Amino acid sequence: EIKKIIKTEAGELLVRGPKFFDKFEKKQKETGKIEKVSYAFKMVFQSQEKTLTDEEVNEIMNKITEALNSKNAWEVR
Repeated sequence: EIKKIIKTEAGELLVRGPKFFDKFEKKQKETGKIEKVSYAFKMVFQSQEKTLTDEEVNEIMNKITEALNSKNAWEVR
């Protein structure tokens, strides 16, 4: 579901990925129960017409972040 949201929000400038590469589980010390799970993805953005600026890529990343944060109990950090 995460990959689907990323692809939808990133649009055509996402040329590779999202590729999942890491998972981290934070556990409670006392019980060992999982409190939070973090996932990491690699993405490559590219335009065939021009060099992308930081602002353009940041705008895409903000759209992705907003879409993921709108999911109940999800948080992009």
